[in-house]
Amino acid sequence: MIHNKLLLLCIAIICITTVSNAQMNSYGMRLGANYSSVNGDDIPEEFDDSRIGIAVGFFAEITLKKNLLFQPELQYSAQGNKEEDFRIDYIQAPMIFKYNVHRFLNVQLGPQVGLKIWEWEDSNNYKTFDFAAVAGLGITITKNIFVDLRYAYGLSNIVDEDNFASINDGKNRNIQLSIGYKI
Repeated sequence: MIHNKLLLLCIAIICITTVSNAQMNSYGMRLGANYSSVNGDDIPEEFDDSRIGIAVGFFAEITLKKNLLFQPELQYSAQGNKEEDFRIDYIQAPMIFKYNVHRFLNVQLGPQVGLKIWEWEDSNNYKTFDFAAVAGLGITITKNIFVDLRYAYGLSNIVDEDNFASINDGKNRNIQLSIGYKI
């Protein structure tokens, strides 16, 4: 628990320092679909089907250097598995660093913190926080419209072992395809 708070504090300090030394270029919104699952050795195969969910959020795009941008976000994300007991929804804060390889193509990398806001039948089987590493590609279609394809790899065990009878370990995995609009 202490390492989670320390990680969150470090990420917040990096974000505040970065934002204070940079210039905001734009902001906007993203809307997309998730193909997600909770993976772990203890999860029975019959519950292993992925869930298709929605993701919607807001972002700011901040130029750090000529081709390097920082994109903090706040988004809602419906994740988990198809089986109802494995459905979990989050408010997430991806902190994405984008590098423009070309004027229409960028690569993305950064941490993501998630706060559980809902789980099926409020069973309290899952921990409150989720930490992930995010990597992706972005394509600029017009000055204001873009498409992102991202993969989020869960770093933390989200299963609350005390409340889940037979499962001790589970981590989020998520592929997200979204379209965005910059203002």
